[in-house]
Amino acid sequence: MTRFQADTQAFTWQQLGQLVCAQADLLDHRLDTDGDSQRCIGYASDNSLGDVLIALACPLIDAMEIPIDHRLGARAKQLASQVGGVWIDHHHLDQEDAGFGSDPLQRIHAALPKTKPDDPALILWTSGTTAESKAVTLTHRNLVGNARAKLKAVPNSASDVRLTSLPLCHAYARTCDLGTWLLSGCTMALGLGMQAWRFMGPQVQPTVANVVPSLANRLYESDAAEMGLDRLRLLGCGGAALSQRDFCKWSARGVTIIQGYGLTESSPVICSATPENSTAGMVGGFVDGWERQIRDGRLFVRGPHVMSGYWNDLTATRQKIVDGWLDTGDIVQLDPATSQLRILGRADDVIVLDNGHKIHPQSIERQIEQIDGVRHALIVPSGRTIDVWLDADDANGWAAAIEKRLADRPPWEQPASVHCFEEPLSAESGDLTAKGTIRRRQVMRRLR
Repeated sequence: MTRFQADTQAFTWQQLGQLVCAQADLLDHRLDTDGDSQRCIGYASDNSLGDVLIALACPLIDAMEIPIDHRLGARAKQLASQVGGVWIDHHHLDQEDAGFGSDPLQRIHAALPKTKPDDPALILWTSGTTAESKAVTLTHRNLVGNARAKLKAVPNSASDVRLTSLPLCHAYARTCDLGTWLLSGCTMALGLGMQAWRFMGPQVQPTVANVVPSLANRLYESDAAEMGLDRLRLLGCGGAALSQRDFCKWSARGVTIIQGYGLTESSPVICSATPENSTAGMVGGFVDGWERQIRDGRLFVRGPHVMSGYWNDLTATRQKIVDGWLDTGDIVQLDPATSQLRILGRADDVIVLDNGHKIHPQSIERQIEQIDGVRHALIVPSGRTIDVWLDADDANGWAAAIEKRLADRPPWEQPASVHCFEEPLSAESGDLTAKGTIRRRQVMRRLR
């Protein structure tokens, strides 16, 4: 029975295991002949068959995996070189290379004792929303434990079909797609972005998937049959907040939205809604394994999902983790009635106006982004007031809509003026992260 599909290739568990073992042999040879003291495998990740083979092969040869977004071009190899090991330029393996007559179980079982839970397994780069990207080191314990906690919050069964369209080189898909697929035994189809839905959606008819808000909106506006949405029952949405409007639209279609919250440094899931308590504007409760403290509104967490550290950066690690407590840097509210969390914004982003009022810009921006035609909003301080810059369909006519949307907010949280960017924001220009959120500091510098 097919359990994994990439492009037009479909595999049973045994066939995939044989490919993984063959890939492990190739990688082990490269490390022995070309590697340095670091047993690390770096490669440009493009959500192909090769990504999954390398991810599953590295533990068999006691190697650390360094997947880097292929869209970074030449910079991907530069990032990997900061760690060391070998760089794989062509990581695709043909089926005829795998030796389909062999049984992979013996090889896999023999390798397991070499791999210890707290060994470094994976380096992922942070998205760089508020600062320069950092290399986060995650252990096998981090990855397995966090995927298990996510799966407990949002159970999947072996009969589910998962369509993975988010990059496996980012923590969200790595844990909530790849990890939960392996633990649940369901079927996973792998592609990237909207193209994955157009090509594979109608073929596999997924029942579960994870997306970011921009992709959720594009899928909703598409023909359901053409995207293969007829069987979809659970749609995870992370990376940024889904608007209440989009949440309600999907709910009306009979699809349960699963929102969550976390950081690359937390493997990444800290909170997750469940199918039973999914609520617009909330990110669910804390998944298994976390202790938490909220200090002056700022969230700190401790537990087995906290990263082992930033690679080769002890100073940054000690600033981020003190006595085991990970500083998320986020300002939150805990709903006492439901124990669900609401994310107000980044602590570093709090704006203090000249009149002393404190503004959490992200909560205002999310409300404005619910207006049809507004793709992104950025709140900018202006003395005693705030202004808003829009990435929107049109350049004019937004003031009245924004005033109406923010009518229930105090006067100091309502923009005094509205401006529009001349060109749409994009990841290519460096204004957006790969997950589609604004790089606030970079865009703010451009506006000065």
